Amino acid sequence: MSTENQQDLRAHWDERYRSGQTPWDTGITPPEVQAFWEERPAPAAGALALDIGCGTGLNTLFLARQGLCAIGFDLSGQALRLAQQRLKASGRQDRHGPGGEAVFVQADVSRLPVDRLGAVYALDIGCLHSLPDHLRPAYAEGVHRGLKSGGYFHLYVFDRNDSDGPGTRGMYEGEAAALFDGKLEIVSEEAGVSSGAASRPSRWFLLRRDS
Repeated sequence: MSTENQQDLRAHWDERYRSGQTPWDTGITPPEVQAFWEERPAPAAGALALDIGCGTGLNTLFLARQGLCAIGFDLSGQALRLAQQRLKASGRQDRHGPGGEAVFVQADVSRLPVDRLGAVYALDIGCLHSLPDHLRPAYAEGVHRGLKSGGYFHLYVFDRNDSDGPGTRGMYEGEAAALFDGKLEIVSEEAGVSSGAASRPSRWFLLRRDS
């Protein structure tokens, strides 16, 4: 992403968070993410998790409460300021799980600074599907590099079809499989649950890095 485009995008998302135009910021960690961790044993001490497009940090803190060292990434400095406020409030209201902690990093998600980080889990709720198509391969490579062998990637996207106009957020049928081909294997795919009449069709993917 060029510096000029990155600045424009950062300004766009900063304004959305500053003005409160953030309908995705529901205050609830999705049931799919909660169920994933309820079904698994406690992570090993020092295990890393990535929250890509973390926004105000709700899910980063959820991952920390599972005992993970969770790193939240977002392009918006305003979002991360709100995440830091949430982190401070969390310290007064509840405690992370044993060994858990949360940190936040401002970064372009198409150039994630996670090479060979060895994360056991990565989460993306609506970030990848907002990227321009030409940046998605670099994003997929970053996720692949950041996960350890056997690590999982949880991805939520809007569905996209040929009738959608240019720049519409979402992913076409089969796009996730093609994007991560040779990098991650799809373990499961399921339709998202609509939260209202205006909700768009959506999909949850669970992918796994085998090597």
